[in-house]
Amino acid sequence: MTLFEKLLDYYHITKEDYEELVKPHTFLDFNDGHEFDNVVEAVNLTYKMMEKKAKTIIYGDYDCDGIMGVSILKKMFDYLSFPVDYYVPSRYLDGYGININKAKEYVNSGYQFVITVDNGVCANEAIDYLKDNNVTVLVIDHHTPGEVLPRADVILHPLVSHLGNTTSSGAFSAFMFSRKLLDRVDKYLATMAAISLVSDMMPLKEYNRNLLRVVIDTYQKDEFLPISLLAGDKPFNENTIGMYISPKINSIGRVIENSSINEMIKYFTSDDKAFVLSYFNYIVEVSEQRKALSNNAANSLLDKQYDASIVEYLDIKEGIMGIVANNLLNRYNKPTIIFTKGSEPGVLKGSARSQEGFNISEAFHTLDQYLISGGGHANAGGCAIKEENFELFKEKFNELVKNTDIQVKEKEIIPLRLIDISRSNLKLVQSFSPFGIEWNAPTFMIEHIDTSALSYSRNQLHIITNIGGGSMLRGFNFSREEVSKNKFINIYGQLSEDSYRDLIQTVFDIRKIEKYS
Repeated sequence: MTLFEKLLDYYHITKEDYEELVKPHTFLDFNDGHEFDNVVEAVNLTYKMMEKKAKTIIYGDYDCDGIMGVSILKKMFDYLSFPVDYYVPSRYLDGYGININKAKEYVNSGYQFVITVDNGVCANEAIDYLKDNNVTVLVIDHHTPGEVLPRADVILHPLVSHLGNTTSSGAFSAFMFSRKLLDRVDKYLATMAAISLVSDMMPLKEYNRNLLRVVIDTYQKDEFLPISLLAGDKPFNENTIGMYISPKINSIGRVIENSSINEMIKYFTSDDKAFVLSYFNYIVEVSEQRKALSNNAANSLLDKQYDASIVEYLDIKEGIMGIVANNLLNRYNKPTIIFTKGSEPGVLKGSARSQEGFNISEAFHTLDQYLISGGGHANAGGCAIKEENFELFKEKFNELVKNTDIQVKEKEIIPLRLIDISRSNLKLVQSFSPFGIEWNAPTFMIEHIDTSALSYSRNQLHIITNIGGGSMLRGFNFSREEVSKNKFINIYGQLSEDSYRDLIQTVFDIRKIEKYS
């Protein structure tokens, strides 16, 4: 069986499906057949507000998706020379979503038009207040709606407004709105929307995948200064977005406790090159702070022994709880919740992460009597508990994990030979990209590797073995001492490309090693 046939089997598609998958798309046809039911209504409403010169504010969110969404809308109005204000809430001062206090503030300030992006579909109380005070409201969101929708004049939402069967990000929804309002596709706005698809872990299907693929395929180095700075010397693709761009954007909202996060919108929308360069240095500085804070918190728990789960109460910033939980999950492969003090006295806020087979959302539902609040998805969520109930909740959560039959689906693996690690095969694999949620990069396995033939880095901690033909095996944190305990091993990993001083190599990135038997 050829590698191409193996890849078709891996993704459970036919050759005809593949031809459709790789069919060229443009910015004009990436979403053929998909449009919000009520987007014309939203456009007409917005033009009506603009004709009235209505005082307008955009209300976003502090994560990458929210920042991209506000930036898209702000830039869209800039193109139309219509002045608007915007507000990105502080995780620490405001919390998530537009609230009643902000609604009152906007009424008192004379705002006539409020647009929410990446929030709002559950903000019934705040929107009721705005509507009761004759404020026009447009909600652009993608989160799961409640049983009763808010009284907004128009709601643009991938599922509520029947864009399609695939949910998307808040910024993608903002971009779809912008292309209708501007009557054209703006590549910069499209690029910000594509970043949000990766950062918010949206399923890479249909219009999501098509837009991301078009943006990646057409992106030119240094095309958009704010984005190129964040990417650095990395190629613009889904890996760079997920590992370098979106973490830097998210770091501001995670670390900085005041409302200066709003400078992020200026970074993405300003034509002031000096400001953009200066603020980029600040983003890098805060990003390094975030890394240090999260690494220190995770490393402080290294020597602890855990039962079925990890439930810890740490004196850390609320914004890095999720990162610490994710680090511990990856290290121990146990359902993890990290708590810290919330803004309310006597209340702990928690961020949870779990591996496949244990559903966080269902766990919170089961333990509802011990929670003040809780919600999320299968693999991630957030909650709040009374500080006095921490030990009790920890005990009950651990019992629940112990009594849950955690069944993990066996991941599909594609067998490979050393001679298959080639540039042509890498290009074949890459033709199935971009990879992400519900469309993972394929994992390969090579059997019967003679460990005595492997080469290592100078410190003997990393596998770096050239195998000829411009190809190599690379595995970080696989020391010669540990690997050499076995005469033969199987290696698992993925194909990638590496360039150094104009030398381009095809790399088998080793993710896992097991004894050959």
